[in-house]
This record gives sequence, structure tokens and C-alpha cells, in this order.
Amino acid sequence: MSNHTGLKLAFLSLVLAGFSHAAEPLPLSTSYWNDPTFLKSFNGTYRIEARIEPTLTTEERGLLVEIQELMGDEKRTLSLEKLKSSALTAKSAALTFNLGNLYFETGDTGKAIEAYKNALKAYPSFRRAHHNLALALVRENQLEEALTHLTEAIRLGDSEGNTYGLLGYCRIAREEWASALQAYRLAQITEPDVAEWKAGIAQCLQNLDEKAEAVALLDEVIRQRPTEASYSVLQANILMDLDQPEAAVKALELPYRLKILDPNATLLLAELHLRGDRTEAAEQAVTAAFSDEKMQPAIPSILRLITAASTRSEWNMVKGLLKKAETDAPVRALRLAEAGYLIASGENPASGADLLKKLTEEEPTDGEALIALARYQSTNGQPDSAELLYERATADTTHAYEAHVELVRLHVAQSRYADALKSVDRALELNPTDSLRNYRQSLLKTIAASE
Repeated sequence: MSNHTGLKLAFLSLVLAGFSHAAEPLPLSTSYWNDPTFLKSFNGTYRIEARIEPTLTTEERGLLVEIQELMGDEKRTLSLEKLKSSALTAKSAALTFNLGNLYFETGDTGKAIEAYKNALKAYPSFRRAHHNLALALVRENQLEEALTHLTEAIRLGDSEGNTYGLLGYCRIAREEWASALQAYRLAQITEPDVAEWKAGIAQCLQNLDEKAEAVALLDEVIRQRPTEASYSVLQANILMDLDQPEAAVKALELPYRLKILDPNATLLLAELHLRGDRTEAAEQAVTAAFSDEKMQPAIPSILRLITAASTRSEWNMVKGLLKKAETDAPVRALRLAEAGYLIASGENPASGADLLKKLTEEEPTDGEALIALARYQSTNGQPDSAELLYERATADTTHAYEAHVELVRLHVAQSRYADALKSVDRALELNPTDSLRNYRQSLLKTIAASE
């Protein structure tokens, strides 16, 4: 094998090593708020805990007794009106807190948050108010503020399972995986069967590189909640991380057949079928993903499948996806994908190059477009122009590493090994991988042999 051929093989290994898949955080299930474990815990917050609660006057206690009797008869709306209309409520932290509870139960989360905050203004160490305010804030996806109140509730002695579980949920939003894992496991002590806590632990394990355990735990969750597709999607993503694409297909097949898989996950299934050389099944999944006009796949999911289809030269699928993704306001990433398709498929390379030129004129610092245009030029007898474009692309921090690696390829093709070595060193400063170090050693041997 020649030194030049060896360098090309090493370069190919370097490029392939850069492909990886990242899973997205799993949102809290909407059914959690109707789970019997949560409802039991929430209803318990109506109870007064005299050691850490505001004291009640006789009148306030009497009103609460009336409210509890009405609630016992499932008359929550009447209970709410009675509390709102009472002159006692505005002066009482305890009554204001209960008003917040009723707002929460009747679905007016905004007013519940306001009531809980008013209760805390009157009594800052009101533990249940901190706890329930956090619940309402989580429901509204105000996770940073919720985290503050969950932490304060725990400091005041709260040890409810859902307090620790939602603490874990908020920590996941921060990608604090180890802290989230600890919180979820504390939640499981008192609420061992809550699916959300198991799924949260699985997410943490996934990101702490304990993926096999995460898959096994999600098996339990899916048995509990077979009609909630998000758990199957999470498991499929983890199985992909484990390089088990066929197992990932099995994870998605049931929700797909039940027609509960969202469009983005359906495109993921299409990608997996492509990997398994099941083009017809992939095309069927694509059709299903776009079947609901009210709920279309997101652009990143479409682009991901376009990439997968392009690597397999499934140009009809790529063309169809680009057509389906058309919008009134053209999306830059899709235009870039279209240019790549026109060039790589051979349908109209010149038009693809013209589109790339337009994109670089619109955004002169867009490294991705610059690199794509440079690749076209380098394979069409314009190495000098390509080199200038690659050099411009190195100024884009997101694509600088890729631009330096492409410069290596260009210089090696021209037998400019000393220049290639400089580009390798610049790339190593940005991303010091073992594969790139090994490539550098191969390059040094080539330089020595050519002297």
C-alpha cells in the first residue's frame, strides 16, 4: 500500500469516527398530574401541620371545615367561590394557600401561582406553599423558579416523593445528571411505582453511560404505560447509542402500529428502516409522518432523515422530503440540503453550486455553506478557490474543526504534506482526538519518506 493510499484510508476512518447520536431530554408525562400517587400526595396538602404552618383563628378554622365538607361532596367550584368571597381569605396565609389549591385543581394554574406566592409573602416558611407553588411552576414549565421552591421545601423538612421527583426533573433540565439521579432515587423510596421517576432515572443513566441498565428500566416503564410513546422513543434512542438499531426498531414498532408515535419519532423509525435496507418500510413511515396536516415533523428531524437517505443514495426519498418540507418562508438549512442533493445526486450540480454561492453571499461567515461549496470546487478543478473557502470557514467556530480537516484532505491530494501537517495541528488544537493524532503520525511518516 502506498503512503498516499494509507493517508486516504486513515482520513476516512477519521471522518467516520465523528458521527454520533445525541438523545433529547424526555418531557414530564402529562398523565402524571392525574396519577393516583400524585393526587393522593396533593390532596394531603390540604391538611394543616401546626408545627410549621401559620396558626389559624377560630373563624378561619370554621371556614376551612366548611370548605372541606363541600370538597367531600365534590363541590370544588362552590368551595372556590366561598373562599374567594370571604373577607378572611386575604388576611390569612392558610386560607390563601387553600385558595391556590382550588385554583390548581380547577386548572387555573396562573391564579394558583399568584395565590401561593401571596401565602408565602404572609408566611415565608410555609412549607406546603413552597411545595405546591413548585408543582404549579413545573406545570407551567417555569423550572428554574420551581427548583428554588422545591429546594426550600426540602430545607423545611419536606420528604414527599414527588418533591424529590420533580427536583430530579428540574435538575435534568439543567443537565445535572448525577444530582438528578440522586433526587429520583430518593423519590422512589416513597413512590417506587411512579413511571415518571423510573423514566427519569433511565435518562440519567443514559447520560451517565449506564445505558444497558437504562434500557432494562424502561422495559418496566413501557409495561406500565404502553400507550405513552415517549418512553419507547427514549428507549429507541438509547438502543441507537448502544448500536442496536434493530432493537430500536422493535421499541418503536408497537406505538407506530397503534398510531401514537409522533411525526418526529416516525421519521426516526424511517431512518432505522433505511439502516436495515428496508426502503419500502422507510417510505411508508415517511408517508405516515406527514399524514397529519396539523402536526408535521420538525425541520431537524427532516434534515436528519435527508442526511441518512443521502448517505445511501436514496435520492427519490431525499427529493420527496425536500418537497414535503417546503414552506412559504424558505428555511436556510433546507436550502443547503437541497444544494447538497442537486450536487450529490447528479441531478443538477451546477444549480446546486449556484445555490451554495447565494447562501455564502447571504451569510459570508456560514462555515457549513462555505465548506459545501469548497468541496464542490475542489472536485471540479478549482483547488485554489476551494482552499480560500476552507480558510474562510475556519473563522466559524462551529465548523472550524471540519474546515481544518478538509484543508488536510485538500493539501494531501496536492502532495502538500507540510501544509497538511499545519492544518492537522490546528485541528488538534480544537479537537485532540486519538484518531487525529494517529493520522498525524501517518502524515509524519509520509513526509519523512518523501524527503
